[in-house]
Amino acid sequence: MRGLRRGRLSAQGNGAGRRHDLLSRLRAPLVSAALLAGLLALAVAPTSASSPGTPGTAGAAGTPGSTGSGAAAGAAAGAAGAQQPAERPGGDLTPFAFTGSVDPEPEPLAAFYGKRVRWNPCEDDGGFDCGTVTVPVDYAHPDGATTRIALRRLPAAGPAPRIGSLFLNPGGPGGSGIDFAEAAPDVFGDAVLERYDVVGFDPRGLGESDPVDCLTDADLDEVFGADPTPDTAAERAAAARAPAVRARRCLERGGALAGRMGSEFVARDLDVLRSAVGDDRLNYYGVSYGTMIGALYADFFPGRVGHLVLDSAVRTDGLDPGTPTQQEVDASARGWAYEFDDVFDDFVSACVDEADDAGGAGCPLGPDTAEASRRIVGLLDRLDRSPLPTGLDSLPQLTEGWASTAIGFGLGDPDAWPDLTAALAAALEEDDGEGLAWFAMAEAERDDDGSYPAATFGRAQLLVRCSDWPSTAWDAAVPSADVLANHPLWAHVEPPTTDPCTGWQGVRRHTLLVGADVATPVLVIGNAHDRTTPIEDTEAMAASIVRSRFVTVEAEGHGAYDNGNACADAVVDGYLARSEAPEDDYVCGS
Repeated sequence: MRGLRRGRLSAQGNGAGRRHDLLSRLRAPLVSAALLAGLLALAVAPTSASSPGTPGTAGAAGTPGSTGSGAAAGAAAGAAGAQQPAERPGGDLTPFAFTGSVDPEPEPLAAFYGKRVRWNPCEDDGGFDCGTVTVPVDYAHPDGATTRIALRRLPAAGPAPRIGSLFLNPGGPGGSGIDFAEAAPDVFGDAVLERYDVVGFDPRGLGESDPVDCLTDADLDEVFGADPTPDTAAERAAAARAPAVRARRCLERGGALAGRMGSEFVARDLDVLRSAVGDDRLNYYGVSYGTMIGALYADFFPGRVGHLVLDSAVRTDGLDPGTPTQQEVDASARGWAYEFDDVFDDFVSACVDEADDAGGAGCPLGPDTAEASRRIVGLLDRLDRSPLPTGLDSLPQLTEGWASTAIGFGLGDPDAWPDLTAALAAALEEDDGEGLAWFAMAEAERDDDGSYPAATFGRAQLLVRCSDWPSTAWDAAVPSADVLANHPLWAHVEPPTTDPCTGWQGVRRHTLLVGADVATPVLVIGNAHDRTTPIEDTEAMAASIVRSRFVTVEAEGHGAYDNGNACADAVVDGYLARSEAPEDDYVCGS
C-alpha cells in the first residue's frame, strides 16, 4: 500500500511547512515519494593542504587535483557569500581531529582507484570545472561493464587553507548533485566555500552521468496520469499487472546498470570519487535521501569518513517487520491519512485567510476544509468519467490521474498553494483543465512537448526504490473500506495500490540494518517540525552511528541548513570549516 512502507519519505513529500530554500530550487528530486511510488503501481504499462585536524589531500592549493583555473576560483570568490555569516551558537562546540592512518583502498578495484579527475572548465559556465570518473557497474565483477559519473566542481575560494573536497547530494532519490553544486554559492557560508572544493555529482545512470534506459517519457506519462480509483474488475486487474510488466521492461531496456542503481552502489561510487579527487577521507553533505548514501558510506568505509553532515535523514531500516494484522494496517493508514488531512486543512486555511485579507468573495474552493474536500473529490470523480479539455497538444485532456498528481505534489509545496488554488478553481468553476494540467506537468518536470529530463525523481524512483527496499508483507497491505471512506480525498490522491516493485529482478540492498562505528563525530541534524523526514527518523540515524552528534532545530521545512535558522547554519559551518562539533542532543532554538 502506498505510504505504509518503511524508510520512505512521508506521504506529503516536500513537507507541508516552509520549504528548504535549496530544495525549493531543486524541486523535482523532492516530490512526494509515497505519491510517486503509488503512481508507479497504478499506471498500466503500455505494450589538498590539510590544516591541523582536517582531512584532505597532502598538497597545498595548486597541487594536481586540488584546484581549477584561476578564473574559476575568482568566480567562486565573487559568487560566495549569499548566505549571511552565521553567528557562533551558544553552548559547547568541541574541536575534533583526524588521527591515524586510513584504510587501504581495495586492491581488486585498483583499476578504478587513484585515477585523478581531469578537470576542464565547464562549457556552460567557466566558473566551474567539469569532469568524469569511471566506476564498475557491478563491484562484485569489476572486470565487467563500466559507467561514467559526471562531476562539477566549484574550487575553494580561499584565502583560508584548503581542507579538501566537499561532495554533495540533494536527495530524491534522483536529485542532481551537479545542479546542487551550481547553487552552492547561494547555499553554503563563506567559511565553507573558502576551504572546500565543492563537488556535485549526478548518481550513476542519471543526469549528466551515463544514462540508464528504464522508464520512457510515455511510461512516465502513464505513471503520472494513472487512474487512482480503478472502478471495474478489468481496470483493477490491469493495474495489478502493471508493476511486474514495467519492471521487466525496465530491466530489459537498461541491462546490468538498471538492476544496480541502488544506494549501496552509489555509496561505493562515492569512495571511488573520493580517491579521484585525491582526498584521504570523504567530506560530504547529504540531505533527505542523500543521508541514506552517507550512512551507507560510513557503514562501508568507517575509516575513511571525514566531515560528514547528514541533514534531515530518512529511516534506513530495511529489515522485514513481519506480516501485519489488519488492525496494524488500518492504524498505519489512518496515520498517513490524518497527516494528509492536516496538510489539506493548512492549504484550505491559507486560501480562506488570503481571501479574507483581500476582501474578496471568499476562498474559491469553499468556506472550510470539509466543503473544499467534498468539492475536490466530486471534481476527481467527474474527471474519472469525463476528462476536461486542456488546449495542450501534448496533454489534451485532464484526467483524474493527472489532477490527483497536481494535488498530491502541490500540497507538498506551500509556495505553490496560490497557483494550485487558482488551477483548482478554474476546473471547479469553469470546467477549464488547462491550469491543473500545466501545474501537474511543472511538478512532474514534464516539458510542454511531453519530454522529461534525464535527472528526475520520476526516472530514478522505480530503480532506487526497488533496489533499496526488499519486499515485505506490508507492500500488499490494504486498509479497510471504512478507513478509505473516512478520508475520501486521501483515498483519491494516495490510494492503496499494488507494490510497484512486484516482479523486480534487479540487485537488492544487502545492508538492511545500517550502522557505523566512526572514530570522529558525524553531524546528524534535522528540523523538529519537518513533515517530509520526521525528526524521529533523523534521531534514529544518529543512534545508528557511534559518536554521532544529533542536533534538533526548532524549525519547520525540509532541510535544516540554509533554512533561515542562524544557529543551524553556524553549527554546520563550524563543523565543516573549523572541525568543531556540538554536544550530542544539541538544540537550536527558533
